[in-house]
Amino acid sequence: IVGTQCLRNMRYKEAVHKMQFTSGTVFSSSSDFCNTMRWIGIVSGQIPNLSLAASTGVHEPEAVIKALLAGASAVELCSVLYQHGNGIIMQMLTILEEWMQSQGFKTIGEFKGLLNFKNVPDQSYYERVQFMKYFSNRD
Repeated sequence: IVGTQCLRNMRYKEAVHKMQFTSGTVFSSSSDFCNTMRWIGIVSGQIPNLSLAASTGVHEPEAVIKALLAGASAVELCSVLYQHGNGIIMQMLTILEEWMQSQGFKTIGEFKGLLNFKNVPDQSYYERVQFMKYFSNRD
């Protein structure tokens, strides 16, 4: 049985040998967000005052909050709009506003970047710790 990822990799290898473009994945998924958040957190902690937009895997309102906490200045929505329509924007804004109110924040600037690489007590959160832990426990 060949998995989807394997087929995708085979298609890209074939494209490289033929020197042709191939189509990529149509939509992102929420599982793509972890890399987006990781790099937003690292870069925003290393380069102050740089505006960054989280642009892959933002499918839930909580991802918007996480991206802002990691240091994003904005989030971009594309796949989720195609999949759920424009109404998702108001849902995300409502949950963001409710969360801000529950945390006592009046502006995004008050919490933007609070959990970026520079501001977390243990910077290994942004390293590939989960990967290393997984493989260190294997026989």
